[in-house]
Amino acid sequence: MPTVFQPDFRAPHETPLRTPASHASAPITTEDTQDYFTEVATDYSAWSPSYNMHFGFWRAGLNPLRREGMLVEMNRAVGRALRLGDAQPGTAHRRCVIDMGCGAGATARTLVGDDPSLYAITVTNVAVQNRIAAKLDAAAGVADRMAHLEADYTRTGLPTAQADGAWAVESACYADGTAKADFIREAARLLKPGARLAVVDGFLLRPRPGRLASWLHRLWADSWAVPTLAVREDFVAALGEHGFDDIEVKSLRWRVAPSALHIPVLATRFTLAELWKARGKLSPWRRKHIVASYCALALGMFWRDFDYCMVTAKRRAD
Repeated sequence: MPTVFQPDFRAPHETPLRTPASHASAPITTEDTQDYFTEVATDYSAWSPSYNMHFGFWRAGLNPLRREGMLVEMNRAVGRALRLGDAQPGTAHRRCVIDMGCGAGATARTLVGDDPSLYAITVTNVAVQNRIAAKLDAAAGVADRMAHLEADYTRTGLPTAQADGAWAVESACYADGTAKADFIREAARLLKPGARLAVVDGFLLRPRPGRLASWLHRLWADSWAVPTLAVREDFVAALGEHGFDDIEVKSLRWRVAPSALHIPVLATRFTLAELWKARGKLSPWRRKHIVASYCALALGMFWRDFDYCMVTAKRRAD
């Protein structure tokens, strides 16, 4: 892997975090998202010590009471969706994959750990996540095949048509618009012809949800610093417009339900413990993080308005 992709894990100059604004006064910005993830970075370890910052994928044989196993299985489900075994002969000895909006790189770490032929580049614009990822890479023994890039995933600066696969697990939602066109355009640019993109995320099923669902979506989105969820129809249309075909949408609603049901107990226990340690005072983004955790579970009950899906697509040769 070219050393140009190797990250600089030196601590950046500290900058004060801004107080989050309500959506009524200002839309969610990239700076809001960076502030949110910087402030709550270590809180995610309560959900997953390995920093799997997403819901889990349940299948027969997995214990629904053991969250970490389901979280890792989601990583492997993404790997299977990329169909890297379909690569052309002679290329399997060295393949590069890209995690677009990686958090602390857990999905890439799982896939690289499972397959010694893989090299992974992860992209996030949150410096602290890369520092956490570097420590976890070293502990997992995969640091020599992981590179963490601090950049906007809609304009990474990485070379064109060099990636054998790319994915976004609960991160495409942070791009602008209901189609997430900027994200899709950059994914298309990065992928080799015939390579696949896998996106796992929540989706709105119609542009104008019901009143209660719309209010809940806005509360959830503001609390997790998300501009808006993608509208599934808009997202699929944008894939076709930006060079993808063989598009497939699978609902994972029931696959993620067992891990989602961990939220009430975990979030309540976490909230009480953190309030005790902080003497009843939590910063604004940490409070919002807790609110969003409960909202995520509630959103899943609005079947007409919301679904949690895996969307896969293949980069066209043209």
